[in-house]
This record gives sequence, structure tokens and C-alpha cells, in this order.
Amino acid sequence: MSSLSKKLVIAGAMLLLLLVLVFYVGRAHDYQQAEQQSRVQATQLSHYFSSELARFKTIPTLVSANDLVKSFVVKQGIGEQAVNYYLEDIQRASGASDVYLMDLTGSVVASSNWQVDYTFLGSNFAFRPYFYLAKQGEKVAYFALGMRSSERGIYFSEPVIDKGNVIAVVTLKVNAKKFEQDRQLLNASDSTHFYIALEDSVIVMSDVEDWRLKALTPLNDEQMAALIKSRRYLSHKPSLLAYTNKPLSEQTAQQNIQLDGKQARFISASEKIAIINANATVLVDVTNVELAQIPRLLWFSVFYVIAVVLIHMAMVRFAGYKKLLFSRHSLEQEVIERTQALEKAQKALIQTAKLATIGQLSAGINHEINQPLSAMNTYLVSAKRLLIKGNIEQASENLVLVQSLIERVHKIVAQLKHFSKPAQTQLRQQSLASMLKNALMIASAQLKQDDIEVKAADIDANITVWVDSVKFEQVLVNVITNASQAMSESDKRELSFELELFDDRVKLSILDTGPGIDQHALGNIFEPFYSTKTSNGLGLGLSISRQIIDSFNGRLSAHNRPEGGAQFIITLQTNKEPS
Repeated sequence: MSSLSKKLVIAGAMLLLLLVLVFYVGRAHDYQQAEQQSRVQATQLSHYFSSELARFKTIPTLVSANDLVKSFVVKQGIGEQAVNYYLEDIQRASGASDVYLMDLTGSVVASSNWQVDYTFLGSNFAFRPYFYLAKQGEKVAYFALGMRSSERGIYFSEPVIDKGNVIAVVTLKVNAKKFEQDRQLLNASDSTHFYIALEDSVIVMSDVEDWRLKALTPLNDEQMAALIKSRRYLSHKPSLLAYTNKPLSEQTAQQNIQLDGKQARFISASEKIAIINANATVLVDVTNVELAQIPRLLWFSVFYVIAVVLIHMAMVRFAGYKKLLFSRHSLEQEVIERTQALEKAQKALIQTAKLATIGQLSAGINHEINQPLSAMNTYLVSAKRLLIKGNIEQASENLVLVQSLIERVHKIVAQLKHFSKPAQTQLRQQSLASMLKNALMIASAQLKQDDIEVKAADIDANITVWVDSVKFEQVLVNVITNASQAMSESDKRELSFELELFDDRVKLSILDTGPGIDQHALGNIFEPFYSTKTSNGLGLGLSISRQIIDSFNGRLSAHNRPEGGAQFIITLQTNKEPS
């Protein structure tokens, strides 16, 4: 065998060994990536479901505390239509499927679907656990199939209590399809799937339709009889899902599941959803992980062959130089040049990548929403008292104010629906006096709580500024409530306003009599996450406020007053700048 043939055999054997090594290392890396991806997405999925369920869980609490609902139950049917309209409004605003009210026998006496042919009015759900548990005073979150529609849904129920006694039960139903559709928006990857399984091991939600209402573990006759008796799944008997489960760690496992008629292999991770006592599982498809190594092996083979050829050429060249008895200097120079060429080639193969920064955090919206909600609560309590006194006209004015506050909250919340798109600011000439009045109205609950004396601003109604009214009022509310909270411990608690007019600009000053701003904090208070509050402060309000004012081509600044207290100055244009 010639020397060349021996070298080729050795190079071929070495290539086979290296290919085996690359295959196993690459496959292990892909499995590790799949485990990490499944854990991250399982956590995201659990947080998504938990937050959505928590939001729906609060709605029956609001309904059960409503005086109209209590009065309807106590008076045994008087005002039924008003309650139906109220439940219909709650259903539409919340995005729930149905909201209905049951008496203590389990019969539906008011419902959001009162106007349709398949209305729940008159139906009896006394057999449902969410009814008899709520009747006993519990707050219930329960999954079941709808008795009429057979649609999967999560039911939230709560007792209506009057004078310490349970007088009725309020129930809200959310269709399970809503969560499945929302989840598809959160993760459009074809390589991942998810399912939600209850404590009875039955899958109640999944993006794979064939997995729904199937059991992960075999159900014996006793367990199946208990399921049928509970009527949670009505007459449906969950069949066993064809799958195997091999734990890989405390949180992850390898699962083989039937998908689209074929056996697929997944890496899965699970997280708890405490509200409904369920587990959320995310599965990353690794069925073709071995096939995915082929491109990696091909590229490695190409680089290996190139390296072998280069090495062989270098050896041949070196042998030629040796045979020609080149001088030592020439040989050293050639080695240096070859080394430099190899280093340059190596550098050409190395590339660096930078991680893209996460987008700006959309936060602080709860702060702006809670202020109108507090104001709404104040006006509703006032309206109730006025109605008791028979002052219908004043009560109606309060309700009009509440309606305007609700519309304002809807406008603020609507911004969240477009969080994935660039925000489009609607700039118009707006009345400064009107917007300041609205902001004071929203912040009135906080001002009253902190016992703040507000000196009314004498601003002409004809003075306008070039802003987006909703966003600008958010800025005013944020600055005013910050000032109110800053003065809560002061002896003198006075909030006042000053106005200066220029040719095309307006300067509005908001002044308080609090302790002022620490000197070291003056340069940082508009930075994200910088907060001077000892608790409950994210440090985002003033940063977001400055960004909003900047978007109006204005300026927001802060100073300490010589006589004590802080002064926030907002400078704005009176009209649009010429283009």
C-alpha cells in the first residue's frame, strides 16, 4: 500500500470518528436547547393563564357586591330587566361567554344571554359544584362542559351576601377556546404545542384538537364512575391518550405522543396553575432531531476535507522546499507567510453577534387606571346616597361622570391591545382648563385621602395646547397624585397651579407644599426605575410622563421651591408647528 493510500485511509477513519462525535454532541446540544425552550415557555404559559384567570376571578366579586343585584334578589324579581342589562354589559366588557345569577335553588333568575333563544333563564344548575360550593360561601373556579352547548369552559362563582347571609350565587363562564386562541397569538411556532390537564389527569385545553378531553393516565371503573357522577364532562368518557412519559429532570420529561396520525417525540416542561388546580405543559418537538444533524455533519465534512487538503498541500509544499534545499531564511519566511495566511483565514471564519435589546417595558398603566376606578367608586357611593335622599338629578350627574370615567379607562386599556405596534399619538388643539379639570377629577380620591387643599387654577377656557388629551391627562394625574402623596405627612397640604403665556407656548406649573425633592435625586427622578418612594413605587411614572411630553414637542422639568415644596413645570406648544 502506497504512502498516499495509507494517509487517505487514516484520514477517512478519523473523519468517521469525528462525525460520530459531532452527531452525539450536536444532538445533545439540541436536546438541551429544547429543554430550556420548554421551561421558558411553560413559565410564560403558566403566567399567562394565571393572570387571565385572576382577572376573570375578580368580576363575580364586583357583581356580587352590586346594590342593583342585591336589591333584585331581596325583592324577589323586581328590576329583572335592569339586572339582565347589567349582566350583559359585564359580559361584553370582560370578554366572558356568559354571566348569570342563580337563586338558592340553583335556578337562573337573571342572565347576560336573556335575549337569545338559548337563554339560561329558568335553567337549574344546582348539581354543579360551582353552585353548591359558592352557596356554602366559597369562591370557586371550576372547569366543566356546558350543559347545553357542551362547550368547554371555566366557571367562576361567588356568593351574593346580604346582612351576613348568602342570598344568591353569581357565575361567570369563560369559553376555553378563548385561551387557546390567545395562546396561538403568543406563540406561532409550529414546533411547540401545549396542553392544560386538571387534577384528574384529563386534558381540558390544548392547541392540538385531538388531545382535548383525553386522559393522561388510565381511569379505572371507580374513577370513571366518579367522573360521570360529577357530570363535569357530562356524558363524555375521556379515553386514554396514546403517549409515554420519561422524566428527564424534576421539571422536564421526554414524551412520545400521537400527533396527526404519527408518533411524535417531544421534550416537555410543566408549571402549576393554582387557580384551577391544573398543570400547564409545553412540548417542544424533537422528532426530527437526528435528521437535523445531517447539515451539521455535511458542513463539518466539508471543513474537514478542506483542512486535510490544506494540510496535505502544506506538507507537499514543505517537502518540495526541503528537496530543493531552500535556504533556512527562505523556509522560515514561507512558514511565517503561511501562518499569517492561516490566521487571516481563521479570522475570516469568526463572526460575532449581538443580542437585540428588549423593547421598552410597558408598565405603569395600572397606576393610571386605578385613579379613575377610585373616582368611579366615590361617585357611585355618592349617587347611592343621593338616590336614597331622592335627589335623582344630582345622582344622574354623578352617573354621567362615572360613564365618562369608564370611557376614559377603556381608552387607556385600548392602548395595550396595540402594544406590538408603534403607538400613534393623536395630537389636537385641546382646552388646557378642561384637561386639568378632568385630571383633578380622576385624582380627587387620592387628594381627598391625603387631605389636600386644591387651589383652583384660573385658566381661560380658550387657552389650548397641542397634545393628545388622554396621554396628557395621564401626565397631569401622575404629577398631581405624586404631589398628593408627597404632602401626605406635611403640616401644610396645598396644591396650586401657575400659568404663563408666551407667543406660541404655554408653561403650566404644578406646585406643592411637601418636603421637596432630595438634591441628589433631582437629576435622576425622570430615569426609568428610579423611585423616591419607600414602597409600591416602580419608578416608571415620571419617566413615561417625560416621554409623553417629549412626544408633544414639549418639556417636563422639576425644581424645588425656595419657600419649600416641589414645582413641576410643563411647557407645551399652543398649536402645531409649521411643517
